[in-house]
Amino acid sequence: MRRAGCLTKGLIVLIAVLVLAVAADFIAKAVAQGEIASQIQKHGFPKKPDVSIAGFPFLTQVASRDFQQINLSSTNIPEGPVRISRVSATMTGIHLTSGFTKGVIDRLNGSVLITFGSLGRTLNSQIGPLGSLVGDSGLKLSAAGPHEIKASLDLLVASGSATWRITRPNGQEVRADLVSSSGVPSDLLDSLRSFTVKIPELPYDVKIDSVHITPQGIVGRISGHHLPFG
Repeated sequence: MRRAGCLTKGLIVLIAVLVLAVAADFIAKAVAQGEIASQIQKHGFPKKPDVSIAGFPFLTQVASRDFQQINLSSTNIPEGPVRISRVSATMTGIHLTSGFTKGVIDRLNGSVLITFGSLGRTLNSQIGPLGSLVGDSGLKLSAAGPHEIKASLDLLVASGSATWRITRPNGQEVRADLVSSSGVPSDLLDSLRSFTVKIPELPYDVKIDSVHITPQGIVGRISGHHLPFG
């Protein structure tokens, strides 16, 4: 009986130690995630993103200075007149130096989304005095192909449409150029014949590789290989 009691007590102690170890692991991970998010914001990102470190246990990754995967996401990001609806990225193979201040990311992949709703609000704000003819619900955007968006305008006195081609002039901007219109007063389109949407500064100098149109809006693909940081 005494031996059984000792075994039970030993098992309880072991379980308690394991629980404390798991708790310490999760606490350490939470602290690290918050620090990474703060550093990304300090290096130019408009707001503090959400960061999650994959893999368990976390402390063994710290000991080896190699992290399997880190996920980054942020929504409703202000950038000039437009709000970026979502930025998400996955970093894999993160290797730190012995001082934990520098390292290399093997691979980064992600996307930037500007929804039609966000872009529509931006266009309304840039139409100028004639914007009162359109109203809040008078401008509807939709996909018109993999590289074009179409605007349907319900004016107080008429209705019309316009189509823009979306391109990527550089890794930090998305450009829209008017290619056709029907039934829309030229004065209404003067300020919207060409416009650019600036993408917020992404961590580790990552740029946009390509853009295409989806049912949600404009999506920019981002990627990087062997990215140094610190």
